[in-house]
Amino acid sequence: MNNAIIEEIYLIKEGTYMEIRQLEYFLILCRELHFTKAAEKLNISQPTLSHQIKVLENELGIPLFDRLGKKIAITDAGKILYEQCTHIFRAIDNTTNQIIELKEVKAGKLVIGTLPGELTNLVSDYLLDYHLEYPDVQVCINSSDDVLKQFKDNKIDFAITYKQEYFDYEEEQLKIIPLFTEELRFVAHSNHPLAASNTIPFQDILELPLILFPTIHQCRKVIDSAAHKERLHVKPKIETASIDAIFKLVEQNVGATIISKTLCNLHQSTAICERPICNPPLTREIVLLYRKDKFINFAAKAFIHLMVEGLEKAGVSISENSKRLIQTLLKSP
Repeated sequence: MNNAIIEEIYLIKEGTYMEIRQLEYFLILCRELHFTKAAEKLNISQPTLSHQIKVLENELGIPLFDRLGKKIAITDAGKILYEQCTHIFRAIDNTTNQIIELKEVKAGKLVIGTLPGELTNLVSDYLLDYHLEYPDVQVCINSSDDVLKQFKDNKIDFAITYKQEYFDYEEEQLKIIPLFTEELRFVAHSNHPLAASNTIPFQDILELPLILFPTIHQCRKVIDSAAHKERLHVKPKIETASIDAIFKLVEQNVGATIISKTLCNLHQSTAICERPICNPPLTREIVLLYRKDKFINFAAKAFIHLMVEGLEKAGVSISENSKRLIQTLLKSP
Protein backbone atom coordinates (compact mmCIF):
# COMPACT_ATOMS: atom_id res chain seq x y z
CA MET A 1 0.00 0.00 0.00
CA ASN A 2 1.36 3.43 -0.94
CA ASN A 3 2.38 5.24 2.32
CA ALA A 4 1.26 8.65 1.07
CA ILE A 5 -2.18 7.24 0.36
CA ILE A 6 -2.38 5.59 3.77
CA GLU A 7 -1.33 8.75 5.58
CA GLU A 8 -3.42 11.26 3.68
CA ILE A 9 -6.70 9.58 2.74
CA TYR A 10 -9.54 9.64 5.28
CA LEU A 11 -13.14 8.49 5.35
CA ILE A 12 -15.55 11.11 6.71
CA LYS A 13 -19.31 10.56 7.05
CA GLU A 14 -21.77 11.98 9.57
CA GLY A 15 -19.02 12.91 12.00
CA THR A 16 -17.13 9.59 11.73
CA TYR A 17 -13.43 10.12 11.03
CA MET A 18 -11.32 7.07 10.14
CA GLU A 19 -7.75 6.99 8.86
CA ILE A 20 -6.87 4.42 6.22
CA ARG A 21 -3.95 3.48 8.49
CA GLN A 22 -6.43 2.50 11.22
CA LEU A 23 -8.34 0.35 8.75
CA GLU A 24 -5.11 -1.34 7.74
CA TYR A 25 -4.37 -2.13 11.39
CA PHE A 26 -7.93 -3.42 11.80
CA LEU A 27 -7.63 -5.66 8.71
CA ILE A 28 -4.41 -7.31 9.90
CA LEU A 29 -5.82 -7.83 13.40
CA CYS A 30 -8.88 -9.55 11.89
CA ARG A 31 -6.59 -11.97 10.07
CA GLU A 32 -4.29 -12.67 13.01
CA LEU A 33 -6.88 -12.47 15.85
CA HIS A 34 -3.96 -11.77 18.16
CA PHE A 35 -2.72 -8.30 19.14
CA THR A 36 0.94 -9.27 19.57
CA LYS A 37 1.16 -11.16 16.27
CA ALA A 38 -0.68 -8.40 14.38
CA ALA A 39 1.59 -5.73 15.88
CA GLU A 40 4.68 -7.69 14.84
CA LYS A 41 3.35 -8.02 11.32
CA LEU A 42 2.67 -4.27 11.19
CA ASN A 43 6.06 -3.41 12.76
CA ILE A 44 4.43 -1.39 15.52
CA SER A 45 4.16 -1.87 19.28
CA GLN A 46 1.20 -3.73 20.78
CA PRO A 47 0.09 -0.69 22.86
CA THR A 48 0.05 1.43 19.69
CA LEU A 49 -2.11 -1.14 17.92
CA SER A 50 -4.47 -1.46 20.90
CA HIS A 51 -4.81 2.33 21.10
CA GLN A 52 -5.59 2.73 17.39
CA ILE A 53 -8.21 -0.03 17.47
CA LYS A 54 -9.80 1.58 20.53
CA VAL A 55 -9.88 4.97 18.75
CA LEU A 56 -11.54 3.31 15.75
CA GLU A 57 -14.16 1.65 17.98
CA ASN A 58 -14.83 4.98 19.72
CA GLU A 59 -15.31 6.72 16.36
CA LEU A 60 -17.83 4.08 15.28
CA GLY A 61 -19.44 3.86 18.71
CA ILE A 62 -19.47 0.06 18.75
CA PRO A 63 -17.01 -2.73 19.70
CA LEU A 64 -15.28 -4.42 16.74
CA PHE A 65 -13.75 -7.21 18.82
CA ASP A 66 -14.76 -9.22 21.85
CA ARG A 67 -11.84 -9.49 24.29
CA LEU A 68 -11.76 -13.01 25.74
CA GLY A 69 -8.71 -12.95 28.00
CA LYS A 70 -5.70 -13.18 25.69
CA LYS A 71 -7.95 -14.18 22.80
CA ILE A 72 -10.16 -11.96 20.65
CA ALA A 73 -13.11 -12.60 18.35
CA ILE A 74 -14.63 -10.40 15.66
CA THR A 75 -18.06 -8.97 16.50
CA ASP A 76 -20.88 -8.69 13.94
CA ALA A 77 -20.00 -5.01 13.48
CA GLY A 78 -16.36 -6.02 12.96
CA LYS A 79 -17.37 -8.51 10.27
CA ILE A 80 -19.24 -5.79 8.38
CA LEU A 81 -16.26 -3.42 8.57
CA TYR A 82 -13.87 -6.21 7.53
CA GLU A 83 -15.87 -6.92 4.38
CA GLN A 84 -15.98 -3.22 3.47
CA CYS A 85 -12.26 -2.79 4.22
CA THR A 86 -11.35 -5.44 1.66
CA HIS A 87 -13.27 -3.45 -0.98
CA ILE A 88 -11.62 -0.17 0.10
CA PHE A 89 -8.06 -1.49 -0.09
CA ARG A 90 -8.72 -3.28 -3.37
CA ALA A 91 -10.09 -0.03 -4.84
CA ILE A 92 -6.98 1.87 -3.71
CA ASP A 93 -4.70 -0.80 -5.20
CA ASN A 94 -6.66 -0.73 -8.46
CA THR A 95 -6.41 3.07 -8.63
CA THR A 96 -2.65 2.99 -8.05
CA ASN A 97 -2.17 0.26 -10.68
CA GLN A 98 -4.22 2.10 -13.28
CA ILE A 99 -2.22 5.31 -12.76
CA ILE A 100 0.98 3.31 -13.28
CA GLU A 101 -0.49 1.88 -16.46
CA LEU A 102 -1.23 5.38 -17.75
CA LYS A 103 2.45 6.21 -17.30
CA GLU A 104 3.28 3.09 -19.38
CA VAL A 105 5.70 1.81 -16.81
CA LYS A 106 6.19 -1.78 -17.91
CA ALA A 107 7.76 -2.88 -14.64
CA GLY A 108 6.60 -3.79 -11.17
CA LYS A 109 5.60 -7.13 -9.70
CA LEU A 110 3.49 -10.01 -10.99
CA VAL A 111 2.21 -12.71 -8.61
CA ILE A 112 0.66 -15.83 -10.16
CA GLY A 113 -1.22 -18.36 -8.06
CA THR A 114 -0.98 -22.07 -8.86
CA LEU A 115 -1.48 -25.40 -7.18
CA PRO A 116 1.70 -27.30 -6.23
CA GLY A 117 2.85 -29.85 -8.77
CA GLU A 118 2.31 -29.90 -12.51
CA LEU A 119 0.53 -26.54 -12.73
CA THR A 120 3.52 -24.84 -11.10
CA ASN A 121 5.70 -26.58 -13.69
CA LEU A 122 3.35 -25.53 -16.49
CA VAL A 123 3.46 -21.85 -15.53
CA SER A 124 7.22 -21.97 -14.84
CA ASP A 125 7.88 -23.14 -18.40
CA TYR A 126 7.13 -19.60 -19.63
CA LEU A 127 9.29 -17.71 -17.12
CA LEU A 128 12.41 -17.48 -19.31
CA ASP A 129 10.58 -16.16 -22.38
CA TYR A 130 8.69 -13.68 -20.20
CA HIS A 131 11.85 -12.46 -18.49
CA LEU A 132 13.64 -11.98 -21.82
CA GLU A 133 10.77 -9.79 -23.04
CA TYR A 134 10.04 -7.96 -19.75
CA PRO A 135 13.28 -8.05 -17.70
CA ASP A 136 12.12 -5.29 -15.32
CA VAL A 137 9.07 -7.20 -14.08
CA GLN A 138 9.52 -9.14 -10.84
CA VAL A 139 7.63 -12.45 -11.12
CA CYS A 140 6.53 -14.61 -8.20
CA ILE A 141 4.78 -17.97 -8.63
CA ASN A 142 2.84 -18.59 -5.44
CA SER A 143 2.13 -22.31 -5.12
CA SER A 144 -0.59 -23.13 -2.60
CA ASP A 145 -3.23 -25.80 -2.03
CA ASP A 146 -5.72 -23.00 -1.30
CA VAL A 147 -5.67 -20.68 -4.32
CA LEU A 148 -9.09 -19.28 -3.41
CA LYS A 149 -7.75 -17.99 -0.07
CA GLN A 150 -4.97 -16.21 -1.95
CA PHE A 151 -7.65 -14.35 -3.90
CA LYS A 152 -9.50 -13.45 -0.70
CA ASP A 153 -6.28 -12.11 0.82
CA ASN A 154 -5.51 -10.20 -2.40
CA LYS A 155 -2.11 -11.89 -2.69
CA ILE A 156 -2.22 -12.86 -6.39
CA ASP A 157 -2.98 -11.17 -9.71
CA PHE A 158 -4.47 -14.27 -11.33
CA ALA A 159 -4.29 -18.04 -11.01
CA ILE A 160 -3.92 -21.15 -13.14
CA THR A 161 -5.82 -23.91 -11.37
CA TYR A 162 -8.37 -26.71 -11.71
CA LYS A 163 -12.08 -26.06 -11.88
CA GLN A 164 -13.94 -27.17 -8.77
CA GLU A 165 -17.33 -28.65 -9.64
CA TYR A 166 -19.39 -27.39 -6.74
CA PHE A 167 -17.74 -24.01 -6.05
CA ASP A 168 -19.72 -20.81 -6.70
CA TYR A 169 -17.15 -18.61 -8.47
CA GLU A 170 -19.77 -15.93 -9.19
CA GLU A 171 -20.50 -15.45 -5.50
CA GLU A 172 -16.80 -14.94 -4.77
CA GLN A 173 -16.50 -12.31 -7.55
CA LEU A 174 -14.19 -14.61 -9.54
CA LYS A 175 -14.12 -14.88 -13.32
CA ILE A 176 -13.26 -18.28 -14.74
CA ILE A 177 -11.95 -18.96 -18.27
CA PRO A 178 -11.50 -22.64 -19.29
CA LEU A 179 -8.12 -23.24 -20.94
CA PHE A 180 -8.00 -26.96 -21.72
CA THR A 181 -9.04 -30.37 -20.45
CA GLU A 182 -6.21 -32.48 -19.09
CA GLU A 183 -6.24 -36.26 -19.14
CA LEU A 184 -4.92 -38.50 -16.37
CA ARG A 185 -2.96 -41.49 -17.63
CA PHE A 186 -2.03 -44.95 -16.40
CA VAL A 187 1.77 -45.17 -16.15
CA ALA A 188 3.68 -48.40 -15.54
CA HIS A 189 6.97 -50.14 -16.27
CA SER A 190 7.45 -50.98 -19.95
CA ASN A 191 7.35 -54.71 -19.11
CA HIS A 192 4.08 -54.44 -17.19
CA PRO A 193 1.43 -56.97 -18.35
CA LEU A 194 -1.05 -54.17 -19.12
CA ALA A 195 1.44 -52.37 -21.36
CA ALA A 196 0.14 -54.42 -24.30
CA SER A 197 -3.35 -52.91 -23.96
CA ASN A 198 -4.41 -49.77 -25.81
CA THR A 199 -6.61 -48.54 -22.96
CA ILE A 200 -6.83 -49.67 -19.34
CA PRO A 201 -10.14 -49.92 -17.40
CA PHE A 202 -10.08 -47.86 -14.22
CA GLN A 203 -11.26 -50.80 -12.10
CA ASP A 204 -8.35 -52.98 -13.31
CA ILE A 205 -5.86 -50.26 -12.36
CA LEU A 206 -7.17 -50.01 -8.79
CA GLU A 207 -6.46 -53.72 -8.27
CA LEU A 208 -2.73 -53.13 -8.90
CA PRO A 209 0.01 -52.01 -6.48
CA LEU A 210 -0.17 -48.24 -6.94
CA ILE A 211 2.09 -45.30 -6.14
CA LEU A 212 -0.11 -42.22 -5.79
CA PHE A 213 -0.13 -38.67 -4.52
CA PRO A 214 -1.56 -38.11 -0.99
CA THR A 215 -5.30 -37.50 -0.66
CA ILE A 216 -4.88 -33.69 -0.40
CA HIS A 217 -3.33 -33.54 -3.89
CA GLN A 218 -5.64 -32.43 -6.71
CA CYS A 219 -4.69 -35.37 -8.95
CA ARG A 220 -5.57 -37.79 -6.14
CA LYS A 221 -8.90 -36.04 -5.57
CA VAL A 222 -9.89 -36.78 -9.18
CA ILE A 223 -8.98 -40.45 -8.67
CA ASP A 224 -10.81 -40.72 -5.35
CA SER A 225 -13.90 -38.95 -6.74
CA ALA A 226 -14.08 -41.30 -9.74
CA ALA A 227 -13.63 -44.32 -7.48
CA HIS A 228 -16.40 -43.12 -5.17
CA LYS A 229 -18.81 -42.70 -8.10
CA GLU A 230 -17.98 -46.22 -9.32
CA ARG A 231 -18.20 -47.61 -5.75
CA LEU A 232 -14.55 -48.68 -5.90
CA HIS A 233 -11.78 -48.37 -3.30
CA VAL A 234 -8.37 -46.72 -3.68
CA LYS A 235 -5.67 -48.46 -1.63
CA PRO A 236 -2.23 -47.29 -2.79
CA LYS A 237 0.89 -49.21 -1.90
CA ILE A 238 2.89 -45.98 -1.52
CA GLU A 239 1.80 -42.36 -1.16
CA THR A 240 4.21 -39.51 -1.83
CA ALA A 241 3.98 -35.87 -2.86
CA SER A 242 7.26 -36.14 -4.78
CA ILE A 243 6.74 -36.29 -8.54
CA ASP A 244 10.32 -37.51 -9.13
CA ALA A 245 9.91 -40.26 -6.54
CA ILE A 246 6.73 -41.53 -8.22
CA PHE A 247 8.42 -41.84 -11.61
CA LYS A 248 11.57 -43.44 -10.13
CA LEU A 249 9.49 -46.05 -8.29
CA VAL A 250 7.55 -46.84 -11.48
CA GLU A 251 10.83 -47.15 -13.41
CA GLN A 252 11.99 -49.67 -10.81
CA ASN A 253 8.72 -51.59 -11.28
CA VAL A 254 7.71 -51.10 -7.64
CA GLY A 255 4.20 -50.26 -8.80
CA ALA A 256 2.14 -48.32 -11.33
CA THR A 257 0.57 -44.89 -11.04
CA ILE A 258 -2.14 -42.58 -12.34
CA ILE A 259 -0.76 -39.18 -13.23
CA SER A 260 -1.44 -36.24 -15.54
CA LYS A 261 -0.55 -36.23 -19.21
CA THR A 262 1.36 -33.00 -18.57
CA LEU A 263 3.72 -34.77 -16.16
CA CYS A 264 4.05 -37.72 -18.51
CA ASN A 265 5.29 -35.34 -21.20
CA LEU A 266 7.85 -33.90 -18.78
CA HIS A 267 9.18 -37.33 -17.69
CA GLN A 268 9.85 -39.24 -20.89
CA SER A 269 11.64 -42.56 -20.32
CA THR A 270 12.08 -45.81 -22.24
CA ALA A 271 11.65 -47.68 -18.93
CA ILE A 272 7.99 -46.69 -18.60
CA CYS A 273 4.84 -46.59 -20.71
CA GLU A 274 1.63 -44.61 -20.48
CA ARG A 275 -1.86 -45.60 -21.55
CA PRO A 276 -5.30 -43.91 -21.62
CA ILE A 277 -7.76 -44.87 -18.88
CA CYS A 278 -11.33 -45.94 -19.69
CA ASN A 279 -14.56 -46.79 -17.87
CA PRO A 280 -14.42 -43.97 -16.90
CA PRO A 281 -11.74 -41.77 -18.45
CA LEU A 282 -10.19 -39.44 -15.86
CA THR A 283 -10.01 -35.76 -16.80
CA ARG A 284 -9.90 -32.34 -15.17
CA GLU A 285 -10.34 -28.82 -16.51
CA ILE A 286 -7.47 -26.34 -16.33
CA VAL A 287 -8.76 -22.77 -15.94
CA LEU A 288 -7.58 -19.18 -15.75
CA LEU A 289 -9.01 -17.46 -12.68
CA TYR A 290 -9.06 -13.77 -11.76
CA ARG A 291 -11.10 -11.34 -9.68
CA LYS A 292 -13.81 -9.35 -11.44
CA ASP A 293 -13.19 -6.35 -9.19
CA LYS A 294 -9.38 -6.37 -9.42
CA PHE A 295 -7.45 -4.36 -12.02
CA ILE A 296 -5.47 -6.70 -14.30
CA ASN A 297 -2.22 -4.85 -14.99
CA PHE A 298 0.04 -4.89 -18.03
CA ALA A 299 2.44 -7.43 -16.49
CA ALA A 300 -0.38 -9.95 -15.90
CA LYS A 301 -1.91 -9.47 -19.35
CA ALA A 302 1.48 -9.91 -21.00
CA PHE A 303 2.10 -13.20 -19.19
CA ILE A 304 -1.38 -14.52 -20.02
CA HIS A 305 -0.88 -13.63 -23.69
CA LEU A 306 2.53 -15.34 -23.80
CA MET A 307 1.26 -18.45 -21.99
CA VAL A 308 -1.81 -18.87 -24.21
CA GLU A 309 0.35 -18.51 -27.33
CA GLY A 310 2.74 -21.12 -25.91
CA LEU A 311 -0.07 -23.56 -25.17
CA GLU A 312 -1.44 -23.26 -28.71
CA LYS A 313 2.04 -23.76 -30.22
CA ALA A 314 2.33 -26.91 -28.10
CA GLY A 315 -0.86 -28.22 -29.71
CA VAL A 316 -3.18 -27.58 -26.77
CA SER A 317 -6.77 -27.10 -27.96
CA ILE A 318 -8.38 -23.96 -26.48
CA SER A 319 -12.06 -23.42 -27.36
CA GLU A 320 -13.13 -20.45 -29.49
CA ASN A 321 -15.29 -19.15 -26.67
CA SER A 322 -12.33 -19.21 -24.27
CA LYS A 323 -10.18 -17.41 -26.86
CA ARG A 324 -12.81 -14.65 -27.09
CA LEU A 325 -12.95 -14.33 -23.30
CA ILE A 326 -9.14 -14.11 -23.12
CA GLN A 327 -9.04 -11.43 -25.85
CA THR A 328 -11.69 -9.44 -24.00
CA LEU A 329 -9.59 -9.63 -20.84
CA LEU A 330 -6.39 -8.61 -22.62
CA LYS A 331 -8.08 -5.63 -24.27
CA SER A 332 -9.86 -4.43 -21.11
CA PRO A 333 -8.73 -1.04 -19.73
